[in-house]
Order: sequence, then structure tokens, then C-alpha cells
Amino acid sequence: MSAQRTQPTTHMAGGAVSGMTACVILQPLDLIKTRLQQTRHHHPKGHSTLLSTCRDIINTNGVGGLWRGTMPTILRNMPGTALYFTTLSEIRHVMDATRATWQPWLRRDTKAKDQAKWENLFAGVTARGSVGFIMMPVTVLKVRYESNFYNYRSMTEAFRSIVQYDGVRGLFAGYGATFIRDAPFAGIYLLCYEQCKSIINLYKSTHELAVANVVVNLTSGVVAGTAATAVTQPFDLMKTRMQIDPNTYRNTWHTARHIFGEAGWRGFFDGLSLRLARKPLSSAISWAIYEEFVRFATRQPLTGSQSL
Repeated sequence: MSAQRTQPTTHMAGGAVSGMTACVILQPLDLIKTRLQQTRHHHPKGHSTLLSTCRDIINTNGVGGLWRGTMPTILRNMPGTALYFTTLSEIRHVMDATRATWQPWLRRDTKAKDQAKWENLFAGVTARGSVGFIMMPVTVLKVRYESNFYNYRSMTEAFRSIVQYDGVRGLFAGYGATFIRDAPFAGIYLLCYEQCKSIINLYKSTHELAVANVVVNLTSGVVAGTAATAVTQPFDLMKTRMQIDPNTYRNTWHTARHIFGEAGWRGFFDGLSLRLARKPLSSAISWAIYEEFVRFATRQPLTGSQSL
């Protein structure tokens, strides 16, 4: 334990800044991914590609059209990322403060590094699952607004339409798929991220390499993000289908059967390449900016230097 704990507001501010930056930079990829998944659903025999989808968006709405949905993305990601990092830091703090209570329950031969892995996995899953529920209505609005299946003119129109036709329940469409995508993603990501950082930092110190912390964080983020993205891709696809067309895709099990009936196992990985181009970068950018923000904030006099 350090002499002074980093304030939750610092984690919240760092998360907000990192979330906003990542979503503005990568919004075009998020929009194209949604359009690709939607087009292939309504026209399964079509041959839409990343390039053709991008060209269609630009021809219809101009280059600025690639950033359609940026505001709802910011409204979701900025508070969502801020809440996630704050919740994560609080969960870690509680686990650290109560370790003397629950640690004796562990097997005596459990190694410290193995315990750290499980703690990271648990903290990531718990933080993302709880924050995901709170932010779910904004997530649904974002997906519907990005989709040209509805052509909403504003978020207000999207909100009214969802409540009118699907009720309040419609604002939580796809939460099951979202939870089983985001919660494991966060847990796997955090586990791999911390592990990768440890390996790189050990290599740095062993070989006396001068590598900036931000480079270590970005590299670790990309590696961790790639692993977590590949594992959770099927649930991302199901989430998108359920949020765009909840009448056809009523629940997670029904959606899975529908997708399998259309394209077999391969159908669950539709859009994986595009998600791999975005999600690892998004996570890496968010974590790198967040950790640098916290590092800078805790360098002030009398606060010490402290990470998560």
C-alpha cells in the first residue's frame, strides 16, 4: 500500500479523457462495422466490403458521414469509460483492503502471480458488467442511430421511437449478449494487459532498455485487446443484431440459433477483422492515456506516485 491513495476523481477524469479521445479517433471504424454487419444481415448474398461500405457512406453523407454517431458514442464512452476506471480502481482497493479476510480461503500452494491473475479477471468482469448495465440505454441509442435501417434524425427521435414501439425494455435490448461480451472481454483484457506489462518491464530491466511507459502500455494494450476481441466476437455480433432488430432477434439464444442457421459457425465471426482493427486500438489508446493521466496527476507534491 502506498502512503496515499489516488482519489476516485482522478481515475474518473483520466477515464473520461481517454474514452473521449479513443472514440473520436476510431468512430469511423465503429460506424463501418455496424453498417457491414447490418448489410450482410439484410443482404446475405451481397459482397459488401470495408472499402465499399466506406465509399457508400462518403457518397451519401460526405467524409463527415464517417463520424456519424460520434456524439452518442462520446455520450456513451466518455462517462462509461470514466465509470469503468473508477469502479475498477474501487474494486481493486476493496480487494486489497479486505485481502486478510478472504486470502486464507485460497489454497496454500497458490502463487502470488496466479492470485493476481484471478484478481484482475474478477475485477475486470465485475466492473464492466455493472457499468455496462448502467450505460445500456445509451449503447442501444448509439447502435440504432448509427444504423441506416432507421435513419433517425436525432437521438431524441431514436429514444422516443424505441420507447414507443419496444417500451422501456427496448432500451436494454441485447444486454445479455452485451454482458457476456463485455464482462469477459474486460476480465481477459485486464489479465493479459497486466501480464504483458510485467513481461515487457522485466525484459526492459534485464536488458537495460530505455522504453517509455506509454509504449509499454500501448503494446500491452494491443496484445491484450487482440486476444480478448477474438474470444468475444460472437457476442458482439449477437448484441448488434439484437439492438438493431429486437423483434427478429428476441434473446441471446434465439439470436445464436438464427445466426447459425444463416451461416453456420463462420457467421459468428462476421466483422471480426474490422473489430480487430478497432477494438485493440481503442482499448490500448484508452488505457495508455488513462495511465499517463493518473501518473501525471499523482506526481503533484505530497501525493506520491501511484498507479492503479
